[in-house]
Amino acid sequence: MSAFFDLHSYTDVVMHADSILQRIEDGSMPCDLMWSDQQVALFADWLAAGMPE
Repeated sequence: MSAFFDLHSYTDVVMHADSILQRIEDGSMPCDLMWSDQQVALFADWLAAGMPE
């Protein structure tokens, strides 16, 4: 995963979705506050659903 990508960009998030999920699951992202289990599950469900825009 590139060190820099725009989380406000659908294209960037889709390109890095697997890595983002891995990092939010292990707690290394975001750097300021861990996501709740519900937030992680929501992102994982979005990814599994084909990442609809």
